[in-house]
Amino acid sequence: MKNADLSVALPNQATLTNSIHLPALKYTSGNRTWYAATLEYSVLGKLIQTSAVKKKNQKIIGKEIRNRFLDNAHKNEIIQYIKDEPEFTLPAITLVSYDSLDFRPYQSPDGKELDTGSGISSGILNIPLGYEFECLDGNHRTAAIRDLAYEEPEYIDGSSMLVNIVHENRAKKIRQDFVDVNKNAKSTTASINTLFNTRDKTANIVVDLIENVEWLNDTTERLAASVSKNSKDIYTVNNIRNTVIEIAGFNSQAKADKLTPALQEDSLFELVVRERADIFLSNLKANHFVEYALNFRDQTSQARNQSLILTGTGIIIAARIAGYIFQNFETPDMEKEIKRLFALDWSRENELFIGRVIVNEKVTNSRESIQSTVAALKENLGYQLSDSELKYI
Repeated sequence: MKNADLSVALPNQATLTNSIHLPALKYTSGNRTWYAATLEYSVLGKLIQTSAVKKKNQKIIGKEIRNRFLDNAHKNEIIQYIKDEPEFTLPAITLVSYDSLDFRPYQSPDGKELDTGSGISSGILNIPLGYEFECLDGNHRTAAIRDLAYEEPEYIDGSSMLVNIVHENRAKKIRQDFVDVNKNAKSTTASINTLFNTRDKTANIVVDLIENVEWLNDTTERLAASVSKNSKDIYTVNNIRNTVIEIAGFNSQAKADKLTPALQEDSLFELVVRERADIFLSNLKANHFVEYALNFRDQTSQARNQSLILTGTGIIIAARIAGYIFQNFETPDMEKEIKRLFALDWSRENELFIGRVIVNEKVTNSRESIQSTVAALKENLGYQLSDSELKYI
């Protein structure tokens, strides 16, 4: 059957001129009727009602709450993402209509509704001019696209968004839908973000190190947030990321990522960080605990139980001191000092660790315990301590 043979029963002329005609698919999911359609980014904000930013001292009416307040920072992150990534990817938006929708299915010449055979029919949604859907999922995406449409439309020109629409007027059900949509979405781990985020310059350094440094490639846990007790792997992707941040002179335990912006501002600094990483990792490999774990893979868990350097906490401590070395020593002396760092006693029985980062024979990873251990090791190596480090001695 040709497309020209298809027809649709349109509303009367008055309705026709006061409505938007949206090609759509009608389908069933979860015992409710849904409609799938595409909307151009340029009109998205005109048809969808999003929540607002919570104002100071704003009175909240409990029965009217169906979505969280808009987070301006998150909205702006999406705007920046769209501007930075020409081939951006945004998932579909889920919308709620409180009123039943006027859907006119396509018909064959004999007037029968066309069905694909799977319970899905195609047709036209007639949406009254000025009508607004409520956003169930995609609140921040919609607000970001709306702002770009008004202020910088060139970034979204020609793009469309897939929307899924359900007719629902039960406030409690809408709230439950909101919870279900967010509950069923699983956040990606920090390791996955590092491995897959090619726009993140810090992540690119980490991935290159793992792929190009043979022993790291063989012994890095790619997906999990931690190395399991009996694993033959030594570090996680996030451990290596923390290492890169620390040797660059930044604190990996800080909330804000300061390294990535620094790399974006100064392309030469990336070369410096990569060079530091090569020096650090080649000397880390020579540490006798690491060397033992590499030569006797089946004994990795036992070696980890005896040493601090084979833990995520231990490598942060070593990398933070290395960051100090790279910033305070001239090139000829850097590697000599890094060698001294890894020649220290990194066993868990070291008195400098006990009571600081080793408590009740277990490794603690609090900021305080790490900073106090860094101070103790720097003093042991004869380095100058900052005023904030002197309190730990």
